[in-house]
Parts: sequence; C-alpha cells; structure tokens
Amino acid sequence: MSVSTRLKALCAISVWGLVLSLALSSCAVTNEKVATEKTKSTVAFCVPSRYVMFAYPDYASTDRDQMLLVNVSRLLDTKAVTKRERAEVFYELGIIYDRLGMEATARSMFMNALAENRRYAAPYNFVGIYFAEDGRFQEALDAFDSGLELDPSDAYVNFNRGIVLYLAGRAATALPDFRRFYRADPSDPYRLLWLYLCEKALGDDEQALKNLSLRRDHASDKARAENWGFFIVSLYLKEKSLDDFFVELRKSEKNPDEFADRLCEGYFYVGMQSLLRGDEKEAYDYMSLSVATRRYAFLEYRYALRLMRDLGQKRGLFVTPEIKL
Repeated sequence: MSVSTRLKALCAISVWGLVLSLALSSCAVTNEKVATEKTKSTVAFCVPSRYVMFAYPDYASTDRDQMLLVNVSRLLDTKAVTKRERAEVFYELGIIYDRLGMEATARSMFMNALAENRRYAAPYNFVGIYFAEDGRFQEALDAFDSGLELDPSDAYVNFNRGIVLYLAGRAATALPDFRRFYRADPSDPYRLLWLYLCEKALGDDEQALKNLSLRRDHASDKARAENWGFFIVSLYLKEKSLDDFFVELRKSEKNPDEFADRLCEGYFYVGMQSLLRGDEKEAYDYMSLSVATRRYAFLEYRYALRLMRDLGQKRGLFVTPEIKL
C-alpha cells in the first residue's frame, strides 16, 4: 500500500487509547453568572442524543493486520537485503502499526525507513502528519517539503501540507496546495470540502459556497451516486438538514466497517461546521465522537484529535497527552 493510493491512510493518531488528563483552571471566577455559564459549557454534552451513534469494532480486520505484521516483519530477516529494501519493509510496517493505532511503534518504523534511505519520499508524509498532530507545524511543513522535493508528483503531500497551513491560520498559503489536490481528482467530495474550508477562511463566505456548489455539479454522475461524501457536501450546501444527514448515515449500520468509516467522517465535518459557527464546545463534542470510532488511519480521526487538544486546552476541557516524535 502506498501513500499515493489511499487518501484515508494519510491521516492521525492512536494516543495510547485516549488516556485522559484534566486541565485544571487556576483562575478564580468572581461573577457567579459567568461561573455558572462556564460550568455548563464545559460539562453539558451538546450533541443531541438522536445523533449519537457507535459502531461495533471490527476484530476480523485487526486480526488480519496482526498476521500481516508477522509476515512483513519476517522480510527483514529473509528477503530485505539492501538498504532500499529494508526501508520499504519498515515503511510497510509503519502503515500497519498506524492502522492498528499503535502510533509510537509506527513512528519508530517510519524513522527507521528514513534511517535506511533518506531519499525515500513516502515516510516524510507520515512524519509530517505526526508532527502536525503534535502541533509542531513548522517541523511538519519541513517534512512535507522534503517529501515533495523527492517526489513532486504526490498530490497527497500537498493535501497534508495544505491542512497544516490551514490549521496554522495561513489559508492564503494553503490555497494552492488544496487547488492542486482538487485538480488531481475533481470527483472526490473530500477534496471539494477542504478547498471550500480554505476558501471560506479567506473571508468570502458567499463565493466559497458558490464554488462548492459548482464543483459538486461538475463531479461525475457516477461519483455523486456512489460516494457518500457528497451527502456531506449537500449538508454544507444546506440542501440537507442534520436530521437528513444522520438518517442517511444510519443506513450503513448493518455494515460495521462502513458504518465506522462514515461516523468518523460525518462527526468530523459536522464538528467543523460547529467550529466555523464559533460553537467550540459543540465542535469539541462532535470531534470526540469522531475520535471514538478509532479509525486511526483516517485524516478525520487525526485532525479531530488535534482540534480536541486545542479546544480542550483553550476551554479547560479534557485533553489527551501528546506523543513526541
């Protein structure tokens, strides 16, 4: 599996099973009304109960990945002789560990791959993602730049660099990366969504929404019929209500894998809408539901966790520990 073939494999982190630590406020609140409102905002769960859903874990895929780990690891002792071959094996191991949520080990595998072959482009993408998850944006950008220098054809690195720039408040700089990623596959709804988010951050809400609608209309009929992500686009275009959205989402409940994937994506993008409205507590709660799916390899999981950390520290909510590279 290569980074350039799977969008969802380019994405966020296991964090030791979501170990929680409570950020305690040292500030005394003198105004009783303000104190009451703050308490309500940090305690009450904002997501309506009818929108709260959970997917059952897929133990079969976990078992397959664990067996794959054994088989791939054997290559280090048998067929992987040259540094280039060993780098490729370490990279494949990193992808599997990342998918299993074993991020600390995955990071080690990607660093081992680079130790064997510094000119191997693919691991830089994951290293950049991990730096981004830690909030180390400049180091993430350096890693993405290194990857693009070695392999300018990988638009997914542009995508991840664009996300980091967007999260760092540099939407104008991120825009060319999102545009390049969109042009590589104009029928991918997630590319439409991120380009919209970037354009909206530049200040022209009406034009950004109009562009999203036009790009959706230009997508192929086949993609619009088959890709569930276009339902998220319809939600952003206000063509569907939240009730419609979650009714549609629940239709995949009988397929645990697909249901978990859609929950991870759906909660993240609904949470992004809340964040854009300035409702940070609601955004935090939707992000927490996205993280609860444990779709470790999804970018939505990764950046939901990053945003939870940022919002948690800002509002004194529960936050998760950082894992340093």
